[in-house]
Amino acid sequence: MKLNFADFSSRAALYAGAGLAAVALSSPALAQDNSQEAAPEQVDVTDAVAPDATSNTQGAIVVTGSRIRRPEIVGTEPTSSISAQYYDDRNITNAADALNELPQFRSSVSQRGDQAGYGAGVNFVNTFGLGSNRTLSLVNGRRVVSSNLPSLFSSGAPGVQVDLNIIPTNLIERIDNVFVGGAPIYGSDAIAGTVNIILKDDYEGFEVDATSGISDRGDAFNYNVSGLFGSNFADNRGNVTLSMAYDKANGVRGSDRQHIRENLGFLNNNCAPGTDQPADDGRVNPNIGCNTGPDDGVPARVVFPNVLSPYLSTGGVITDAGFGLAFAPDGTIIDNIFPGTNLTGFFGTGLSPTAYNTADQFSVTSTLERFTTNAFLSYEIMPGVEAFAEGLYYNSRAIEEGNNPSFNTFVFDPGVSGGLTYDVATNPFLTDQARATLTGLGLTTFNVSRSNEDLFDNGTVTESELKRGVVGLRGEFGGLFDNRWNYEVSFNYGTNEIENFGQEINQQRFINAVSYVAGPNGPVCTTTPPVPVAPDQPVQPIADPACVPLNLLGVGVASQEALNYIREDINDVANITQKVFNANFGGDLFDLWAGPIGFNVGYEHREEEASFTPSSFTQFGEGRGSAVTPTSGKYNVDEVFGEVLVPLASPENDIPFLNSAEVFGRVRYVDNTVNGGFTSFAVGGRIAPIEDIQFRGNFTRSFRAPAITELFLPQSPTFVRPPDRCTAQAIDAGPVPETRTRNCLAFLAATNNDPATYNLLAAQASVAGLSGGNPNLENEKADSFTFGVIVRPRFVNGLTITADYIDIELEGPIASLTAAELASGCFDNENFNAADPVNGNSFCQALGFGADGQIPNLPTDPAVRTGFVNGQRILFEGITGALDYRTSLDGLGIPLTLRTGGDLLYVKRRIEDITGVAPQRSDGTLGDPEFSGQARMVFAGENFGVGTYVNYTGEQLFSRFDRGGSPNDTRELDELDDYVTVNMNVYFDTESDFRFNFAVTNLFDRIGQDYFGYIYPGSENDDIGRRYAISVSKRF
Repeated sequence: MKLNFADFSSRAALYAGAGLAAVALSSPALAQDNSQEAAPEQVDVTDAVAPDATSNTQGAIVVTGSRIRRPEIVGTEPTSSISAQYYDDRNITNAADALNELPQFRSSVSQRGDQAGYGAGVNFVNTFGLGSNRTLSLVNGRRVVSSNLPSLFSSGAPGVQVDLNIIPTNLIERIDNVFVGGAPIYGSDAIAGTVNIILKDDYEGFEVDATSGISDRGDAFNYNVSGLFGSNFADNRGNVTLSMAYDKANGVRGSDRQHIRENLGFLNNNCAPGTDQPADDGRVNPNIGCNTGPDDGVPARVVFPNVLSPYLSTGGVITDAGFGLAFAPDGTIIDNIFPGTNLTGFFGTGLSPTAYNTADQFSVTSTLERFTTNAFLSYEIMPGVEAFAEGLYYNSRAIEEGNNPSFNTFVFDPGVSGGLTYDVATNPFLTDQARATLTGLGLTTFNVSRSNEDLFDNGTVTESELKRGVVGLRGEFGGLFDNRWNYEVSFNYGTNEIENFGQEINQQRFINAVSYVAGPNGPVCTTTPPVPVAPDQPVQPIADPACVPLNLLGVGVASQEALNYIREDINDVANITQKVFNANFGGDLFDLWAGPIGFNVGYEHREEEASFTPSSFTQFGEGRGSAVTPTSGKYNVDEVFGEVLVPLASPENDIPFLNSAEVFGRVRYVDNTVNGGFTSFAVGGRIAPIEDIQFRGNFTRSFRAPAITELFLPQSPTFVRPPDRCTAQAIDAGPVPETRTRNCLAFLAATNNDPATYNLLAAQASVAGLSGGNPNLENEKADSFTFGVIVRPRFVNGLTITADYIDIELEGPIASLTAAELASGCFDNENFNAADPVNGNSFCQALGFGADGQIPNLPTDPAVRTGFVNGQRILFEGITGALDYRTSLDGLGIPLTLRTGGDLLYVKRRIEDITGVAPQRSDGTLGDPEFSGQARMVFAGENFGVGTYVNYTGEQLFSRFDRGGSPNDTRELDELDDYVTVNMNVYFDTESDFRFNFAVTNLFDRIGQDYFGYIYPGSENDDIGRRYAISVSKRF
């Protein structure tokens, strides 16, 4: 049963206020010290400690990315860690926000910006920008049920991504990030990285926290209240930890921001003789001249402000009047374009009281409301046997307020979305002023082109209810040679019900309601449509006694009865279930000269099941959009895994120029009920010639199994018209003409076709096809290599520097392709079997060519199969680095501690090559800068601290092609400048264990690149702008 957030919000605020008042009045004598040590400050470049970092009898711990306990915390892969202190200092109340500030995470899915129609408000992190479905997110080292519903219209790419909204920040101990090497230990999806969220599951004490924030513009209000309690019992043999958190962040619409309201856009740079010239035609940069040809160094399109569509308005534009008139909110006719403005074309620049404005439909960020509760229990049943349990309940409500409305415009003629044509003399909804105006223009009929923003609520609401439980046993027992071995057995069960609510227009009822005539007592519905409708389309008006005529001649003039008649409430439901059983044990086998050989082996069984059931209205396509088919599927995975760590040298061996060395091997065999077996493995090691310097490296083969959407999305019949790449006109074209010519000639020869006369009939008349999931998909496979260095100079105590080179080569990336992309992948591809050109590659096979070189039109057995396929490859190459330095300034007479550090990512190469056709690099382009980084500096005293955090983003190209400085023939601005954003905080602690913290995000209000007083389109980095947050916390 869902929470009623309308009631819960007020109760939460009341309880939070009462709770804080109680805390404020409590006696300091009631406070008790927290037995846990403070978490490491800041983003720790030291290799991360794993979730179950419990010490054994020899003080060993488990490192994230491995299950072998070792005496130090340095791992063999590039890693980083974010501590709880970082969240506290920055007043961050969403787990994903801190991760997304790191340079290694980019293009993540969040509630920022317009999200998909289903699953609004989720937070899926994305390591190296390789796709959120290629980052594995864990909690306490274990998988979590996904929040990515199985639909083409979900917010994330198909996969089992975990929504980090479910993690309350008051419960975070730290977050470990392992780049590249997690697949042999944790399984599928850990291609780019593994995010391991370690929670405070063994806590002693009681604390309450409250945080509130607001933007510099007075919106984006958010608040968070949370509590954490933990206590030992039974002579410290057991512990119970409880956490509750409530969080609400209000959304922001595009129209709330000036730089979005200004509607900058690109229009044709044409200056005909006698028209306005660049200095006075309204363009942003008046120094760019008129375009005279493809080689004049002047772009064909330039940036203008106030780019609106005069052909559309909410009240309706009268197309027969040259788009110069429109209906006002009260139904009277007014000028659509202010005099003296150059508002021409479907999109033009100028000022208008009615023209369609895209800013009104854009969401800067969604409204998100969350309630989370967690419980942890552990109890030592007997020496060597500890039982443990975890429970999570999460309930959220996200509102995506801005989506595109439906339209009725001549652009979509003929059809239910076409323009509305009415009779001037007889239309019963025309006002006297409107009728007189139209009659004065000599019109007997008029056509209205409008955006239907006033007809229904085009926002969407997504509610999620996630439940998860873990039970298990862990402990130690005697192994070989008197060694102690550890074990853990656990069962993990999670469910997530996601409901999507919204409104749409019922197209049949709409066409009924806009088909009306004057009746004796007012307008009545008829069966003569006012829109151009093809006779074979199922949108002809029909007689319906319930029909209520719909007035569209103005803004908000339709009656509520008419709106109720055409509106349809939708409720789509997704259910996702995950079950995981894991058992593993390990320890030391025996000692070598350099130390014990460590090992761990185990077995895991996992079941993933998901379904998505659209409302019947959506399934049957009764609205303006395409029909959405239900999706359901499941698969089981059985996995066995093992790893070994062999020390080769240690300081005790006293070997000259070899302080320490070790090698490791890991392997995981996966048997998937859908696509069979796969083996993932990793080999690597570390070597330290001296104590101050260590080198590390590894090779990993990782994988991602196809998601339920990719496998089981129903095959839907469709009609396609693949383009003809082998006609005489096209055979020597394409991205690499020589490749197309060679492949086409082989194809035409094998099918006995003359190159001079061949025509693909399917390109002229569509043929039957199928589109949807593909149960024959193979795993994505990645070969990754890393090599790095760790420097900890003894002469600079507290300093750590790391740098790692990372190379990832992903084969068979899963993507959904259209018939046009299949045609290009077939004939423009170097990978083409000339010995069997009809089936030259997988893309040719998907087009279903016959022996005659034609694609048969077989409705009962369609030849063309579009949808999901295994593509060619994705390549990523880069360098990640980090620095951490901590020291006391007491020696300088300053009673402070300095903590400083930073992270850097250099992207050397990125190529996404799905079809194998002329692959191109995209590194350094928009959203993927070559250089990015974060620098941090904190001065902490006994009862206060000040922190500064600087995020750097390097230059970004709009494209790597057709370059030539700014401006050039292709674009007005070739490259965006680099920039920094600065965040700060200051906190004060009192003797009664209160902390007050004030934080500023985006201190200098950097929203985007300034361009002649405007923000250049595509340069936006933070649409919200500067914002403030204050928090108060009390610990007992």
